[in-house]
Amino acid sequence: MEAVIEHFPVLAVAISLLSSFTILVTSIYTKRAGYPISLAVTFIQLVMAVLILIGVLTDGTINYWLGGWRPPWGIEYRVDVLGAYVLVIVALFSFFSTVYAKRVVEEEIESSKHPYFYTLWMLLVSGMVGVAVTGDLFNLFVFLEISSLATYALIAMAGRKALIASFNYLVLGAVGISFYLLGTAFLYAATGTLNMYDARVLVSLLYSSKIVQLSFVFYFIGLAMKMALFPFHIWQPNAYEYSPSAVTVIISTALAKINAYALFRIIYSVYTIKFFQNYGIILDATAFVASVGIIAGSLFAIMEKSLKKMLAYSSVANVGYIVLALTLGKWGVYAAASHLLNHSLMKAALFMVAGGFIYRLGARNIDDLEGLGRAMPLSSAAFAMAAVSMIGIPPSAGFVTKLFILLASLDTGRFVFIAVMIASSLLSLVYFWRVIEILYMKGHRERMDEIPASMLYPALLMGILSISAGILWFFNVDMLQQIALALEVK
Repeated sequence: MEAVIEHFPVLAVAISLLSSFTILVTSIYTKRAGYPISLAVTFIQLVMAVLILIGVLTDGTINYWLGGWRPPWGIEYRVDVLGAYVLVIVALFSFFSTVYAKRVVEEEIESSKHPYFYTLWMLLVSGMVGVAVTGDLFNLFVFLEISSLATYALIAMAGRKALIASFNYLVLGAVGISFYLLGTAFLYAATGTLNMYDARVLVSLLYSSKIVQLSFVFYFIGLAMKMALFPFHIWQPNAYEYSPSAVTVIISTALAKINAYALFRIIYSVYTIKFFQNYGIILDATAFVASVGIIAGSLFAIMEKSLKKMLAYSSVANVGYIVLALTLGKWGVYAAASHLLNHSLMKAALFMVAGGFIYRLGARNIDDLEGLGRAMPLSSAAFAMAAVSMIGIPPSAGFVTKLFILLASLDTGRFVFIAVMIASSLLSLVYFWRVIEILYMKGHRERMDEIPASMLYPALLMGILSISAGILWFFNVDMLQQIALALEVK
């Protein structure tokens, strides 16, 4: 079985690339093949991802050399505990986003465009899976761009205002990936290699090199734009607001986390924590930017009237959580790694329900939700569970992330971040409680049909997991410890 699993990383990428081509070809004969093919492939990828994670936890890191070419000359797919864990996250939310997409796509996208939608959808999945498994810096760029180009087109498919949102995302995404390429060029000039783990050895001898230092700055700025870290977030609210609801779900969960994972990998697998210990100013500047982003994102969310835009600004704050955590040592790694899953669970439920309200009622603004708590109790319950977790009420998934960041702040003696987390929790209480109040305590509506089952059940599952995952993390800290160990963070 071990010999079979070692081929799964490349197969997981290959089947979704092949499926995108298959969907396009089959559209000549039928326009309906896109959804079942996408659903089947994302399910197979989820099974593969789970088996890869089990294999890595049992037998150690998977190293796959494409074409048999030994690194650093050839491209290497390298899946350690962190990569396998992120691959499961990508596969999980790609699958449930695909389940959710059926009714939304039928409603929001012209039937003649359905084959193109699912072709792009599978290209997006291919890019995200590739980012999770690659151990090559240029290959990482290729997969980031595959996922980004597919996303631009998917957002634009909603037409009208989505075209402008997609164009703004494209421009900033192009700038971001240019910075990433500059970082890669500078690092290659200094080390002569593109393999992450070969570069790691060579960079450790070149910490004083201005070229190496500048390469990290370029990497950080480029990936900050990709992940919508404040103040590089300006593309995100409109992209989330105007894109098809299924696209909002997948880019707010899987795509957002794969971009964060890329920064995670650059920091710990290429430059290593010793680089930042030598240059504390970089660490302090990163933590400062993240802290400002946490507060600013929360304040922008409070001011928003649109539900999807409010959730988008909340995501800006939560990206700040991940980046801040990356600067806080071992407990910070625990926080960042757990939040990759925690935030995806919460945002999946929230955006699934928000998309359902638009589908059923055309309700985009928060004030349009009056009385829906009793009129659509299951849909509203899914939203409320995820909202409670976002606030950080024990023992939810959101609480675990904030607890780990608090412990990391105490462990590193950086007590100012405790104040940042408390302020963020209070601000999130303000804007999420406003929605809960409108759902359950204002207005009255007669019972009405819930959102469609293919949209409701995934949302309910994610809402339940948003609460229960917090408890499960306390019984699964061992995996977080293995991630920290793999990254050599003590």
